[in-house]
Amino acid sequence: MSFIGMGVYSLLRRSGLGFIPAGAAGSVILMLYTIMIGAGVSSLRALIMFLVKVGADMTGRDYDLATSLALAAAVLTWQQPLYITDAGFLLSFGAILGLVLLSPVFAELFGTASSNLPAAGRWLASGLVSSLSVNILLLGPVLYFYFEIPPYSVFLNLLVIPVMPVAMGAGIIGSALAPVSAAVGGAVLKLSGAVLWLYDQLCFAAGMLPGSRLVTGKPWAGWLVVYYVVLGCLCSLFYYLHHRREAEGAEESHGDRYTVMLRLPGCGIVVCAVLMAVMCRMGYQDAAGIQASVLDVGQGDSIHIRGREGNYLIDGGSSDVSSAGIYRIEPYLLANAVDTLDYVFVTHGDEDHVNGIKQLLEGQELGIRIRRLVLPPEEFHDEKLKGLARTAWENGTKVLVMRAGDEIAEAASREKKDTETDALALTCLGPEEGQGLKPGNEASLVLALSYGEFHMLLTGDVEGRGEQMLCGNERLGQYNVLKAAHHGSRNSGTEEFLQMIRPSVALISAGVDNRYGHPHAETLERLDRAGCRIYSTRENGMLTVWTDGEILKLEGFLMPDSPRMPA
Repeated sequence: MSFIGMGVYSLLRRSGLGFIPAGAAGSVILMLYTIMIGAGVSSLRALIMFLVKVGADMTGRDYDLATSLALAAAVLTWQQPLYITDAGFLLSFGAILGLVLLSPVFAELFGTASSNLPAAGRWLASGLVSSLSVNILLLGPVLYFYFEIPPYSVFLNLLVIPVMPVAMGAGIIGSALAPVSAAVGGAVLKLSGAVLWLYDQLCFAAGMLPGSRLVTGKPWAGWLVVYYVVLGCLCSLFYYLHHRREAEGAEESHGDRYTVMLRLPGCGIVVCAVLMAVMCRMGYQDAAGIQASVLDVGQGDSIHIRGREGNYLIDGGSSDVSSAGIYRIEPYLLANAVDTLDYVFVTHGDEDHVNGIKQLLEGQELGIRIRRLVLPPEEFHDEKLKGLARTAWENGTKVLVMRAGDEIAEAASREKKDTETDALALTCLGPEEGQGLKPGNEASLVLALSYGEFHMLLTGDVEGRGEQMLCGNERLGQYNVLKAAHHGSRNSGTEEFLQMIRPSVALISAGVDNRYGHPHAETLERLDRAGCRIYSTRENGMLTVWTDGEILKLEGFLMPDSPRMPA
C-alpha cells in the first residue's frame, strides 16, 4: 500500500504536478486499490496514514509517523471497537509502532549512525534494527494467536524486504503492459514471479534448518501485560537518557559517558523477549500430574494425553468439521506447546477418526511431528488404515501395531521424600485376534490409561460383539472416567458393561445438531442409572481431565465450574 501510494504520488510530483492535484490523484488511486483488495484492517490503516502524509504535504505541515498511526487506530476502533482483539489489527499497527518506538533503541545498540561503519555494514545494521524492532514488539500477538516463533524471520527480512519493490514494481508494470502487449507484459511479470519464487525457496530452506520454529504455546494474558510493561519501562529509560545526552551534548565527554548506558535498554529488551518465550514454553510443563483432553472436533473423536515424558493422541477426525486436523487439532496442540507427538493411536478406520490424522501426517514438514503411528493388529486393517499406514511411512513416521495385553508406559519419577510416584501407562485391552471380529467399530482399539489411583477407559467406537468380548476380558477393571464409545450411540455402553467398569464420569465426543442424534437418549439413561456424571463436547466444548494420581479435576471450555473428586 505504501509502495503503491507513495510511488504514484512521487511520480506525479516529478512530472510537474503540484502538491494538491498529485495528492488528490494519488489518494483516489489508493482508495480504489483498497476497495479492490477488500478493505481489510491493514489496508485501511495504510490508506489513512497515506492520506495524512499527503494531507501534510498539501497543507505545508510536517508529517509525524506516530501521530498518523494513532489517528488511524482511533478512526478504525471508533468504527469497530472489537478491532482491538483482531490479530490483523494488532499485527499491522504493532509493526509500525515497533519501528517508531524500538528502532532508535536498537539503532543505538548496533551503532547504525556510526561513521566508522562501511556503507554495506550500515545497510545491514539498519535492516537488522528494523526487523528486530518489528519482531520484538509483535512477540505478544504472535505468541497469543499463533503459539510459535520463527527465529530466522529476523534475518530473512534482511533479504526479503530490500527486493520487495522489485516484485511490486514488476507486478504493477507487467499488469499495465499486458493488455497492450502480452509478450512484453508477461516478460515483466516473470520478474515478479521470480522474486516470489525466491521468497518461497528462502522460507522453505529456513524451515529446514534446526530450530526454525519455537513452539511456545499460548501465553497467559498476565504475562503479556508484564512483558509490555517491562518494554515500556526500558523504552522510557532509553528516551530519558537520550534526552539527557542531547541536553548535555555541548561537551564531547558527556556523550561518551552516556553511550554505554544508552545501550543497556536495548540489551534488556532482547533479554526480556527471550525470557518471555522461554517462560511461556515452560508454563506448559506440568511436573505435578498428567492431563487428558477430549477435543471438540464436532462429530468425531480426538483425545490428547499429556504425560510427564511424552504426548499421545488417540484418533483425530470429524465428519462435520472441514479439515479438522488443520483447524482444530493442530491449533490446539500448538496452543499447548506440543510440537511433537510421541504416539498417535488410531482405533479404527472411520473417517471421523482418521481424516485429521492424515492431515497431520502430510503436514509434518512445517507442522506437528509424529514419531509413531499405532494401529490395531493387521487382521483388522481396512483400506483406510492401510492407506493411513502408507501416508505415515511416506512422511517418515514409524508404523506399529498394538495387540491386546501390550503396554506403553513412562518411567516412574522420584520426588516427595524420595519415594516412587506414579507412572503413566497405556494398556491395550482389545480387539482380541482370531475371534471373527470385522474391521470397523466392533474391532476398535480399546486402551486403558492409568496413573496412580486414576484410571480412564478409552473405547473408540467399540460396540456389539467387540463390547461383549471386553466384558469377558480379565484385564478389564474399574475406571474413574469412561470416554463413551461411538459418540454415545445406543449400540454401545450396555448395562452389563457399565456395571463391570463402574465409571464415575462419562465423557462424550459429539457434534452439535449432528445428523445421527448422538448421544442417544437410551445411552444417556443407562449412564445415569450407572451413577455417572455425564459431560459432552456438544454442550461443554473441549473437556480436560487433570490428575496427580490422587485427585481428579475436570474442566470444560463452556463449563461454569470445575468439579474436583478423588481419583
